[in-house]
Amino acid sequence: MEDLATKIIPLVQMLIPGFVTTIIFYWLSESPKPGQFERTVQALIGTGLISIIVLLLEELFIWVGQNYLVVGEWTKNSAIFWSIVCAVLLGFSLSFAANNDTLYSFARRCGFTSRASYSEWCLAFRKYPKRCLVLNLLDGRRICGYPRVWPTEPCKGHFLLEQAAWIVDGAYDETPGEFFLISNADVHFIEILG
Repeated sequence: MEDLATKIIPLVQMLIPGFVTTIIFYWLSESPKPGQFERTVQALIGTGLISIIVLLLEELFIWVGQNYLVVGEWTKNSAIFWSIVCAVLLGFSLSFAANNDTLYSFARRCGFTSRASYSEWCLAFRKYPKRCLVLNLLDGRRICGYPRVWPTEPCKGHFLLEQAAWIVDGAYDETPGEFFLISNADVHFIEILG
């Protein structure tokens, strides 16, 4: 049993940077969280990338130390420190790319795909963030306003509308208060005004 623990602990320590990357990515991006197995595979891939980056950093720092400035000795602790730094930076970079459609927009321009990094639902709101919406409710009522927050999924969550007004017989009846919160479960379809 003791032999098993001595083999598992280094393996878990080796995989921590990949898990840190995936945790940061799914915390900050609107990407749906996959199952445990897929996240483990992503962590393995992230760990592989981070290991390569840390090896390159080690070579770079040793070269700089030999040719210019010696800051310290490269140790196992240095490798652990830089792997965590790379994991955090990679997680932030991937979530930034996913939230800003960076990689997919490049792939669309090159003709590799027609997809976006997030769903069509989120793409519509991100593409027109300051436009007025008309929410057509299930009971037939209509309300318009400027979205400040919208749900990340089409089936759950809430809309936070600013300057909301009910549309009754073509006339606008402003709601009291600055904001209006409405459940997405009550919305039948949405119009995005120009």
